[in-house]
Amino acid sequence: MKRRTFIATAAAASAGFAGPISAQAHELVLDGDFASGQVVSLDDEALSEFPQRLIETRTIWTSGLQQFSGPSLADVLEHFGAGPGDLILGAINDYSVAVNRSLITSAAPIIANRIDGLPFSPRQKGPFWIIFPYDSSAEFRTEIIYAASVWQLSSITVLKD
Repeated sequence: MKRRTFIATAAAASAGFAGPISAQAHELVLDGDFASGQVVSLDDEALSEFPQRLIETRTIWTSGLQQFSGPSLADVLEHFGAGPGDLILGAINDYSVAVNRSLITSAAPIIANRIDGLPFSPRQKGPFWIIFPYDSSAEFRTEIIYAASVWQLSSITVLKD
């Protein structure tokens, strides 16, 4: 399972150096404890088919107030029958982090695939970014939340509980 995540992450990272790439060229790989037992790949279009949520917030990585939109991470996990275990979030730059499942609620985070209504590239921390409503509460301005705010998101692995 870890090898598959590494391969998917490495492939996405190498694709990022091939030249200008739109958000549609990248895929988000879901694997691990899912009802189907199969790996799922979602592109920008597939993520856009989910109900979209809007979070207007500032981040510690960008300047000013911005509108981030995309599906709720909880909705995506539920749709594909994810088990209740914790998550490993991986990025195209080889960053990965273990995330306690208790951080995932129906309201936050979202898998942002738009900033201010537009798709965004890997150079802009895209095309997929885990976003919490940082301005709404001090609970969203902690090191644990910041570590879980993976930009250039490329994989989500659900661990067995």
